[in-house]
Amino acid sequence: MAKKTGLTKAQLKDKVRAIILLQGNDFIKELLRDHGIKVGMNKTDFAYNIADAIDKDQLTESMIEEWLSEIEGWGNQYVYLFKAPAAKFADVAKALLQSPHAGLLGASPSYAFPPDLELSSIGHDKAGLSLVWHLGKHGWDRVKSKDFVKQQGLETYRFEAYRQRMDRSVVRFEWRYSDGHCAILIHRNKDIDHSSAMSVVWSALKAISVSEQPCEVLPLIKAVKSASKQKGTKSTRLEADGGFVDLVSTLDDGGIDKVAAVRQARHAMNDNDFAHAQGLFSLGTADGLKQQMSVQVFGSAAQLRLFAQCRRDDVHAIIAYFLKHNAA
Repeated sequence: MAKKTGLTKAQLKDKVRAIILLQGNDFIKELLRDHGIKVGMNKTDFAYNIADAIDKDQLTESMIEEWLSEIEGWGNQYVYLFKAPAAKFADVAKALLQSPHAGLLGASPSYAFPPDLELSSIGHDKAGLSLVWHLGKHGWDRVKSKDFVKQQGLETYRFEAYRQRMDRSVVRFEWRYSDGHCAILIHRNKDIDHSSAMSVVWSALKAISVSEQPCEVLPLIKAVKSASKQKGTKSTRLEADGGFVDLVSTLDDGGIDKVAAVRQARHAMNDNDFAHAQGLFSLGTADGLKQQMSVQVFGSAAQLRLFAQCRRDDVHAIIAYFLKHNAA
C-alpha cells in the first residue's frame, strides 16, 4: 500500500499537471474516460479537464497514483535482462526495514523533477520487488507566435517568447519472485548513461541485501534466432566471426515471413553457425500485448529496445515472449 502524501487539491493540480501531460495522449484520454471525465481534443483541454475533475472530486490522488504506476516508466525504454538474485522474500523484507532506504518503502509516486537520478519509491510484497528512480530535465522551446513588440517612451522593444519544457525520465528495477529473471529498465534519454544508471541500481540493491554483485546477464541470442523464424520479424542479423547475414523485409505491413525468398533463406540457415544475433520485431495482440509494439533485440547484450510507451503488463508480455523463444 502506497503511503499517502495528503496533498491539497491545489497542490495536487500543480504537481500532476506537468507529470500527466508528459504521458501519451491515448493514455491520458483513457484516464479521463475511465472516470467519466470530459476528454477534449488536445493537451490544453486535458489540463483544464483534469484540474476541473480534481476540484469536483472526480479525480483523486489515489486514482492518479494508480494510473501513473501503470503508465509512467513503461515502454519507450531499454530493458536489460539478468538472472534472478538468490535472495529470499523474508531476507529482503528484513533488510529493507534496516536499510537507509526504509523510508521509501511503499512511498507514493514522486512528482519531483530531480536533476540527478533519485530513488523515489520502493515496492515490495510477496509477489516481487520494484525500485523506481526519477530524473528531471528543464528546457525552453521557442514559440514565435507569442512574440510581441512594445513601445516604451522613445524606445521600441521586441520580446521573444519561450515556453518552459519539463521532461522526466524513469529508471526501474523489477523482479517478480516467481520469475527466474530480473530487469533494469532505462528510459530512452540520451542524457542517461546506461553504465552509470546500472551502477546506481546495483548499489541500491546491495544496500538492501538483494545482491552483493551485479546479477549475471541473460543473453537473448537464442531468442532472436527462434523469434526471427516467426511472423512479425522486420529484420534480423546473424553474426559469425568475420561476417554477418542481414535479412530484411521492406514491406510496410509484413515481416520477412511475407517474403517467400527471404523466409526460405532464413529457415535454410544453420543457427549453430552464428554466435550472435539481433533483430527488429513487431509484436501485437496475438503475442499477448494490448497494442502494437516495435521491439529491437540485441541478443548478446541481453537488451530490448521498446519504441513506444505502453502499460506495465505489455512490458512483461514482451519479456515473456522473448524468454519463451530463448528456451525453445
